[in-house]
Amino acid sequence: MNFPLLKYISSRISKGSKSHRFLSFARVVALISVTLGSMALILALSVLDGYMHTFEETAVKFSSHIIIKSFKEQHIKNYPKIISILNNYREIKSAIPVIQREGLISSKSFVEGVVIRTINRQYDQTNIAERIKSGKFDFESDSSKQIIISNRLSQRLGINISDSVVIYAMKKDSPSSDNYPDIDKFQVSAIYETGMVQYDDIVVFIPFSTAKKLFHLEENMASEVNVMLKDSDKLLAVQKELEEKLPFPDNYCYNYIDLNQAVFSWIELQKAPIPIVLGLITVVAVFNILTILLITVVEKTHSIGILRTLGVNNKEIMQIFVLQGTVLGITGTLLGCFIALIMCLVQKTWGLITLPGEIYFLEKLPISISLWHYAIVIFSSVFISFLATLIPSRIATKITPIRAIRFK
Repeated sequence: MNFPLLKYISSRISKGSKSHRFLSFARVVALISVTLGSMALILALSVLDGYMHTFEETAVKFSSHIIIKSFKEQHIKNYPKIISILNNYREIKSAIPVIQREGLISSKSFVEGVVIRTINRQYDQTNIAERIKSGKFDFESDSSKQIIISNRLSQRLGINISDSVVIYAMKKDSPSSDNYPDIDKFQVSAIYETGMVQYDDIVVFIPFSTAKKLFHLEENMASEVNVMLKDSDKLLAVQKELEEKLPFPDNYCYNYIDLNQAVFSWIELQKAPIPIVLGLITVVAVFNILTILLITVVEKTHSIGILRTLGVNNKEIMQIFVLQGTVLGITGTLLGCFIALIMCLVQKTWGLITLPGEIYFLEKLPISISLWHYAIVIFSSVFISFLATLIPSRIATKITPIRAIRFK
């Protein structure tokens, strides 16, 4: 039997008679079930991947791949020596000194606790320039008294570009009666926004030389050295080499995953069960196809008998029902994937769905569109649909012409 004829017979058998409208209704329900199942699975995978990629990208930009600090002291005393060692590694893209300390920032009306962090004018590891919402990223000089703050912080303090703020910097870790904070005035040069609350809430940027003077650090001192790699896949291998070259306890190395272990563990915890649960929903939806085909076999027993009388063999009977179920599975899967793609593109472009940043760390629902996800969902859903057609197709071949014609 050629394919056009097979397709025609399959479409005729799939239509319920006027007295059996339930078959058509059940077929629509099965199609919607497969559509919703594949759509839900794609959306879940896209959100989980988007969350991981967004958080990882921002975490790396704010803290770098590998961070080197002094274990014995609060600051690294000779960072040029460490950087000269790091420059010998081909895997390392850049290594820059960073000063990072806690402090207070105040406007005319409000005071907030912040993390004061330096930023390199020549090489911006954080790519904060791409996140500038208003103002200019570049400082006038490496010793200028300018500051870059987040949009959330500017709203809480009630300040804008060119406004002045006061920074309070403690000289030591432990406050005492003779340990008064150093106070200096800064001008807001830019306002940034990353969308990640844990950074936007507290991190402010000032020039390196200004921070060194503010915290009374010696010439070659820094809080840490931030290392960016050319290939993040070599993170653990490079970190192990650096730990051997820069031994503990003078120095110790950790990476951005260690720094954000709680969040990454939470994401990994979600990545395991959610696709499995939604995958089971898809499987259940696909098994609706099996039910539909069984109902079709029962309703069309008389028609099957006529086909057998006309010389249609068992293989061709199976092909008729396999084609019905597979087409239903393919249609539902592709429709679900298409709807999911549209929803992902809308969210990625306009960010319509927002999140409470204090709970989820991000202010907008992140989305990552991966062709690999679509390929996996389409292949698995269509394959399961095909398997679901085999049982009713096999049952249809057991119908004998005489009993089938009498069935009506």
